Amino acid sequence: MTKELISEINQLKRDLAFKREELQAMYMEHKQLSKKVDSLEKENHSLKQQIKQLEKEAEEMLLYP
Repeated sequence: MTKELISEINQLKRDLAFKREELQAMYMEHKQLSKKVDSLEKENHSLKQQIKQLEKEAEEMLLYP
């Protein structure tokens, strides 16, 4: 019985180590995706500003043909 318990404990330790590695990989992926989202939000904001500026310039150009 003792050997079975030791074997089970060792298997649980291996499972725990694997889950930790899996969790670390998921954390790194989340961190990378969060940076990507931040970058895309900044780009989106910048593009919206450019669109507004171009619309303003287009309106001004229509006023003075």
